[in-house]
Amino acid sequence: MSTPRRRSPSEVLKRGYSDEEIAAIYDRARLWLESGDLRRSESLLVGINEIAPDHAPAWLAMSYIHIMNRSYDSAIFCARQALRLDPNMTSAMVFLVVTLMTTGDVNSAGTYLGELREKIESGSNEDANLVRLVKMQLARFETR
Repeated sequence: MSTPRRRSPSEVLKRGYSDEEIAAIYDRARLWLESGDLRRSESLLVGINEIAPDHAPAWLAMSYIHIMNRSYDSAIFCARQALRLDPNMTSAMVFLVVTLMTTGDVNSAGTYLGELREKIESGSNEDANLVRLVKMQLARFETR
């Protein structure tokens, strides 16, 4: 008779949180992020990414933390995770462009910039700050 498979602690935890609880934890992490407490926010976001790896906003927030900590490869990874989970997440695309440009991967950044330009021209993005940031990145790309 074989022994039953033991579940890892993360498998047990994943089943222990409702969507509402994940959202509440994310809200707390975002509050700390917005107040500049990156360390506290990061500890919650790492937990969310472990127990709910399909939560795109948590990946995007982690990308921001990595950008602020100048851990650009990790920032790119997290932004790509967010974009993989939500291909229409314009902010994830912007984070990816900014980070790719910073690391010198101009060709990859240009691909995403093209998509962002199309979104702006189609009027599908109403956020004026995001539009302004994309336009700055387009200018940065064109003057490289």
